[in-house]
Amino acid sequence: MVATRFRGCIVRCDVPRDDVARLLPAGIHVGRAPRVARGRHPLIFIFGEHDGSALLFASLSLPTGVRFYEMVIAVPYVHATGNTDPAVYLPRVFTTEPVITWSGNAHYGYSKRMVPIERLGSSYVVSDEAGMLLAHAVVEPAGAWQAAATSPLAAFPAALGAMPVLGAREGGSIVRSHFEWTFDRSWVRRVHASMSIDAPLGRGIERGTHRAVDTASVQVWDLGWRLSWPEPQLGSAS
Repeated sequence: MVATRFRGCIVRCDVPRDDVARLLPAGIHVGRAPRVARGRHPLIFIFGEHDGSALLFASLSLPTGVRFYEMVIAVPYVHATGNTDPAVYLPRVFTTEPVITWSGNAHYGYSKRMVPIERLGSSYVVSDEAGMLLAHAVVEPAGAWQAAATSPLAAFPAALGAMPVLGAREGGSIVRSHFEWTFDRSWVRRVHASMSIDAPLGRGIERGTHRAVDTASVQVWDLGWRLSWPEPQLGSAS
């Protein structure tokens, strides 16, 4: 199990439901998301910096000193075949750390890719190995910092973090894990954000700019992020 402290943004963009359906592999299906217009579905972007990384074994916490940037593209309110419980699927993750990339692909099926990621003022920029722009986010603060443990602003990320996370390993098996976010020491504030996909990133993730939903887009500071070990999804081939 891996644990980090995260500083960054969790933003929601509502996109065509048909595009979201194209993102999903066999065995994972788009569900019904609450408070979304007909024909639309949430697409979540999580981007920022992980620090304070540690490996957890039973009661031991072994600091690694690893610090890295990451941008996660996530589809919430999906479900695996034979299970109607809402879950989150990760069609693409960009990261700057090689071991995290390898483990995310081999164990979790997260479709991770190691590329340069930079924070430039209020922007986060993701490039490919040749320096070509893949995606970028522009973020503007829209309120004061609040203690996440007592703030209503934490309701959306808390609901997202409570869902199991599904990944598709090479070969097609579906595994599930949990982000296990904790907000006891963290801060949160509302943001305005714009997400730009600057190159095709895969089936259903085409070029385009998406305006974030202001009521479900926040910046977090010192979010506890503990990634559980993956386990086979019930009904999936191991």
